[in-house]
Amino acid sequence: MNRIWAVELAQTGVRFLSVDPGEMDTEMHAAAVPEADRGELAQPVRVARWIGRLVAHGVESGSRIVVPGEAR
Repeated sequence: MNRIWAVELAQTGVRFLSVDPGEMDTEMHAAAVPEADRGELAQPVRVARWIGRLVAHGVESGSRIVVPGEAR
C-alpha cells in the first residue's frame, strides 16, 4: 500500500515511508508481553530520532525501512 500511494501521489509532494521499529520499550508492550526483557527493547526516543534523520535526508518515497539494532 505504501508503494502504491507513493506512485499514485508522486506529483503532489506527499511522501510515504513505512517504518518497522521492531519491539519497543513502551507501556503497551510491557502490558502485552510482561515477561519481555525491557533492556533488550528499542527505546522510542532513539527510534524517533533515527526516523527524523531518515526523513531529513530524503529517503525515497515508498520505502520500507527496518530500524537496525544500533538505532535502537
